[in-house]
Amino acid sequence: MQNTILIIDDEPKLRELLARILQLEGYTILEAESIHAANIILEREEIALVLSEVRLPDGNGVNFCSEIKRRFPTTEIIVLTAYGTIADGVKAIQNGAFDYITK
Repeated sequence: MQNTILIIDDEPKLRELLARILQLEGYTILEAESIHAANIILEREEIALVLSEVRLPDGNGVNFCSEIKRRFPTTEIIVLTAYGTIADGVKAIQNGAFDYITK
């Protein structure tokens, strides 16, 4: 668990780029293109960190933070977005995200 990161983003090229960079740093990377796919991985694997986009095809990454923290309280979450707002940043932190970063 200590070195496993789940990247949730519906843009395959960005997911692949982040995965390659983090793998070079020694992390085990799992990828999901949606909240549904992420839930399947979260149930099967021990994840130390989730990197999640805000806008996903089946939901909102900011709202998904609270579900992750409720089910997996030791998993850290960083929310990534190209469309950052102060309100979303505040809500992400309130929902349990460690950080909120604009791409």
